[in-house]
Amino acid sequence: MGPTIAIGANIYRHRKDLHLTQDDLARHLGVTKASVSKWETGQSYPDVELLPRIAAYFDVTVDALLGYEPQMGKEGIRSERERLREAFATMPFDVAHAQCQKLAHDYFSCYPLLVQIAVLYLNHLDLADGTKRGELAHEAVELCRRIRCYSSSSADIRLAEVVQATLELATGDPQAAIEALGDSPDIDLGADMLLASAYSSLGQVDEADKTLQGALFQGLVLSLNRLAQMAALYASNPAKIDIAYERVRAIIDAFDLGSVYANTAAIHLSFAMTYMAGGCDDRALDCLDGYERAARALSFPIELHGDDFFDKTQSWLEDVNGIGTSAPREDTLVKRTLVESVAANPAFGPLSDEPRFKRIVESLKEVVR
Repeated sequence: MGPTIAIGANIYRHRKDLHLTQDDLARHLGVTKASVSKWETGQSYPDVELLPRIAAYFDVTVDALLGYEPQMGKEGIRSERERLREAFATMPFDVAHAQCQKLAHDYFSCYPLLVQIAVLYLNHLDLADGTKRGELAHEAVELCRRIRCYSSSSADIRLAEVVQATLELATGDPQAAIEALGDSPDIDLGADMLLASAYSSLGQVDEADKTLQGALFQGLVLSLNRLAQMAALYASNPAKIDIAYERVRAIIDAFDLGSVYANTAAIHLSFAMTYMAGGCDDRALDCLDGYERAARALSFPIELHGDDFFDKTQSWLEDVNGIGTSAPREDTLVKRTLVESVAANPAFGPLSDEPRFKRIVESLKEVVR
């Protein structure tokens, strides 16, 4: 899909709206009636120097005359994101990559689309082999830089900053990641609570509830990931890892996040790897049991959604995300990753002969069948 040039159809439409003949337009422009006929039937285009004169004659802009739309709406972005997500799962990597490149080139000033392409690159980086992985990361970083430089949307800019920093870390440049984010994170001043209060004052209770639910859900998810990242700093202090993991499980259980947060399994996996780094094999296996349970709780196709408590979270996600609630990776890739993250993870090499570990791997294979 790309922007189309509809100049012939537009000339025909404007001419008919003004009740003009092809001869009328041809005389005004100093061309033949046959030339106008060829434009309208798509056999040829007007010379570029004629475009301003034609646009002025019909009292429209040149862009409107061309029918050129450099921007794509939310539904279009959602559709293209789904198409490309499936392409990465079902087509050779180079084919899917080429489709992304063409779309980015066609809509190089549609920054909400460009940031979604950068997110797709980030989430499929592991599919690229050898030097192509670095090239893909570099391409995504350049898209992020363009978004940060030219976009007027603070949401797109912030997402581009996070994607760029993640890519910089993945390719071994932590200093560039710091520069992308700024070395001091923003302080959360509770803007969601102010916004909810404003909605409530206007009697828009549902909007207030949705705002607070969304912020709470996001905060809980970030808390889980922060605890997992903090625990990774405590490899030599198993007792502190135990406390962090206990609190993670308490948050998951208290809000039943296993049913609404698809990445709950990844939190358990992160703790398992942290315990392995500290030589705590039994605790790592406990975490892998949690990973297996979380994997079994997944419902395919994976969609971001709420529950009886977070009953407005899905609507909030759609508003914030703007391009739907499907997972960043297609289900077949998610299923493959669920198994490979354990079975092919070198961190768990010392457990390969453990009966408990083997049972977990076999159970995961059953999940993805």
